[in-house]
Amino acid sequence: MLLPVSAPRDSWYRRTMTQDQNPQPQLTIKASDETAQGRFANLAQVASSHDAFIIDFAFAQGPVGWLLSRIILSPSHAKRFHHALGESLARYEERFGRVDPAPQLQ
Repeated sequence: MLLPVSAPRDSWYRRTMTQDQNPQPQLTIKASDETAQGRFANLAQVASSHDAFIIDFAFAQGPVGWLLSRIILSPSHAKRFHHALGESLARYEERFGRVDPAPQLQ
């Protein structure tokens, strides 16, 4: 399960223990300052093969774009990511209103 960005770690951990009644080990994620700052991507492309899903995040400006990150997931992790992102979008739309998809690049 992915952590919602806005939820403090403690509340997520307590919620997981209560729901599952099965404590999960706590995971500490470390990141450099540059990575923790994040990057803005206005383009994403998804491809798949038999054993992996590849998600490329890029920033496009006019006719030029820069690949910012490539994430490679197993099919089972891609499914969990899909579910977590769908839940997060549903909560966002409940709070802030409908999100219209961006136009597709041709």
